[in-house]
Amino acid sequence: FRKQNAATQGLQLGLKFKESFAKGVFIQEVIPGSQAAQLENQGKLRVGDEIVMVSATFGDEMWSSRGIGKVRLEKSIAVRQGGFIKFVLESSDDNSKRRQKELADKAKKQNDLNARLQKQLASEVNTEKKKGFFGF
Repeated sequence: FRKQNAATQGLQLGLKFKESFAKGVFIQEVIPGSQAAQLENQGKLRVGDEIVMVSATFGDEMWSSRGIGKVRLEKSIAVRQGGFIKFVLESSDDNSKRRQKELADKAKKQNDLNARLQKQLASEVNTEKKKGFFGF
């Protein structure tokens, strides 16, 4: 988003936010004719997306915005120095849910493999201990 030279809130960017019970911040509304509306038309954001990262006060770093709440997010937008502000959004569409399931399945398979290898290693160590130090 191109940021104005004044303290900017989400409304100047074309976004209205809502806060969840866990202080997650979501896009509640995209204001027609705004920068956000153009990005929505390009498929880069949409209503219901969660704001998970936001540009730091200055520089190119990004800060996590998970659990900070709507007020703190808007304050970080307002104090941002520079001409642009970036967001990382997380969508809850079917594709991202499928991707999360794939990642969870992959992690489970890796954990199972690790457990099997650890068990095998422990068995080998126990076998070597039973043989004794010199194999007698």
